[in-house]
Amino acid sequence: HVLGHIVPDVVLGALHQALPNTVPAEGASALWNIQISARPIDPASNLPSSEVLMFNSGGTGARPLLDGLSATAFPSGVSTMSVEATEHVGPIVVWRKDLREGSGGAGAQRGGLGQIIEIEAREGYDFYFNAMFDRVENPARGRDGGADGAPGRVELADGTKLRSKGRQLVKNGARLKLSLPGGGGYGAPSDRDPALVAADLRAELISTKQAKDDYDFEG
Repeated sequence: HVLGHIVPDVVLGALHQALPNTVPAEGASALWNIQISARPIDPASNLPSSEVLMFNSGGTGARPLLDGLSATAFPSGVSTMSVEATEHVGPIVVWRKDLREGSGGAGAQRGGLGQIIEIEAREGYDFYFNAMFDRVENPARGRDGGADGAPGRVELADGTKLRSKGRQLVKNGARLKLSLPGGGGYGAPSDRDPALVAADLRAELISTKQAKDDYDFEG
């Protein structure tokens, strides 16, 4: 789910050179799957160990005539269980799972948004998670004047940075915070319909500052 989802962007980038105004901008590509291994803090507590797997996606790249899709896997389209079902199968709490404001690259067509997820172990547990995340150092690139999407971040809720690859421990009381990358924009931001910018503002998909800085919009 790392290399396999990056390959389509490489192929589409090559096709763009021969077929302009046809293929989308780059997207988040790699899935941000989380494999959580919850372990009791006290081995003598008789609490059971548990394994939880979550499938998570960032934003897709904007298309020549349409915005990118938010929190959507491309090209696989794979989805995950509901938060309620996930919490039912393991001793974790998902405190937050919502769209990441402003993460889609600006453009005539805006890139799809990533999402923000915060996870904490329940009382009596720590958890390990296996990170295999991408688009942290190299965000999704915009196309034909569109801006890059926001890069991903892996950290604790207190701001402590974590690695984007490898097995890591989150102790009880700490929250893992994943900020999934957004898709790249398509076309010059100055060409975006002001009505679409206003709609993005109302839906809190972009901030007032982004509307001004990226689109010169003051609604």
